[in-house]
Amino acid sequence: MDGVVRRGPVLAPRVVTPKQITPAVAAMPAASVRYVTGIDGIRRRAPQTAARVILASMQAPLAVEAPPAVISEVMADSVVYPGRSWGRQIGFGLVASALIAGGAYSWQVARASSQAQATSRAASALHATSVQPSPNAIAAAAALAVAQQETGLQKLLTEFAAGHENQLGIVVKDLKSGATAQIGGDTSMTSASLYKLFVAQQIYGQIDNGQLTYGSNAGSGSGRNIDGCLTVMINISDNTCGRALGSVLGWDDQDAALKADGYTGTSLQTPQQTSAHDVAFLLERLYRGTLNSPNANDRFMALLKDQRVNNRLPQGLPAGTVIAHKTGDLDGYTHDAGIVFGTKTDYLVVMMGKPGTTAGQFADLSSRLWTFFQQ
Repeated sequence: MDGVVRRGPVLAPRVVTPKQITPAVAAMPAASVRYVTGIDGIRRRAPQTAARVILASMQAPLAVEAPPAVISEVMADSVVYPGRSWGRQIGFGLVASALIAGGAYSWQVARASSQAQATSRAASALHATSVQPSPNAIAAAAALAVAQQETGLQKLLTEFAAGHENQLGIVVKDLKSGATAQIGGDTSMTSASLYKLFVAQQIYGQIDNGQLTYGSNAGSGSGRNIDGCLTVMINISDNTCGRALGSVLGWDDQDAALKADGYTGTSLQTPQQTSAHDVAFLLERLYRGTLNSPNANDRFMALLKDQRVNNRLPQGLPAGTVIAHKTGDLDGYTHDAGIVFGTKTDYLVVMMGKPGTTAGQFADLSSRLWTFFQQ
């Protein structure tokens, strides 16, 4: 009616429900276009892969939500121009719809990825700021674990010593956790050669204080210096050197010093006495490096590891296990005391036996303890 001849109705841009788009098509940028020349001579932009987009749009529907920027960009490239055929107008409409779907799909994937990253960061922040147990709660849990270990350890000793409680003095301690169990640990009895542990401690102490030197003559017919006598007194339990070094200290002068150090059940006066508790106390101080100077402690520990009398506690241990220990034998009293360096923990064991105690009993206890601590 206005005098203008139209080839057909002008179609409004169509937005169709997009189909499931394959990642290759969905990832195609909306601005990936080429220039074409329409029948009106004007160069227009059109999608480069229109056929692929149209084919992809025939797949399963996918509900998407495109951001306005994506819609505007695609619509700017898909307007229907006067003079184009119906087929070309419909084709461009389908292309526009597919491109909107493709751009929206890519946008959805990007948004989902961004949300996932934000969630991950939030989870990490929550973990980093999560409530941690209080020091009191941690201490309480540790104390409970030690109490449970001590219960099991005491049960082991009770079962082992059943019927022989009055014959034995035993102290066992996990040197890592501190769990301790004992039977008759405070009972003093004949020390036999365990007294030599206390003599060695006092000699090392006087060397640290400058009162003695390793090269000093041990005297008393030993034919050795202090260093030589310390060695054989410990690793082969030489009695001559034990008496010589005791004389260097003064047999009647050491008890007060020992008691001041906390050895309340030990006396170097004849007959020498000690308790499993006191021996365990000395070994633990040596293990923790608080007995004497670092150099003296290292020397003392090395001598105990070089022990040549190994028919008791070592017999219950796997071959190659390191144990630093000292034995004692006198008038039927049989003892062995040492530090076992295990695979899971280190522990000390002192077993003092009155007459009638056998070497096999030491091996039995040692085997049970190894299983208990290293299982």
